[in-house]
Amino acid sequence: MPQTKEELAAYQRAMYKTPHGKKGNRIRCWRKQGIICSDWDAMHERFMITTECDKCNVLLTDGRGRTGKCLDHDHSIKDRENVRGVLCRACNLNDMCTNTSGVPNVSYHKKSDGWTYQKVVNKVPHQKYFKTKREAIRYKYQYELDLKTLFEVTNATP
Repeated sequence: MPQTKEELAAYQRAMYKTPHGKKGNRIRCWRKQGIICSDWDAMHERFMITTECDKCNVLLTDGRGRTGKCLDHDHSIKDRENVRGVLCRACNLNDMCTNTSGVPNVSYHKKSDGWTYQKVVNKVPHQKYFKTKREAIRYKYQYELDLKTLFEVTNATP
């Protein structure tokens, strides 16, 4: 174990360069920002495997630029999970905080006094309205499962 302040600082710098150290530091930062989660390991895994923005589908990078990856959350939710999705920094900065469902692409729509599911697939926007949040979330998972199945079928090799 390090004995002096210098040794401790060197040890911590080396630790933060390891995958385990990077993960721990990222989770500490998320907690500091007010992100609430019941399973940090699963959230970190979701963050790491996400390659496209949940809102605009741009390819995400690891930097701090416009396409840098960030975890979006609802600042008004303080008593339960508040993560809305993994977004590019541009979408996160331009987000109007309308997604109060806690589920990416599902948000409350004031004009219709209901819920909406929105997603852009291959630069084509898809939007559908629902009376309840539960219906919108159910539709989201079915729609995205159908998309995934269609993608796998069309890209399958004979």
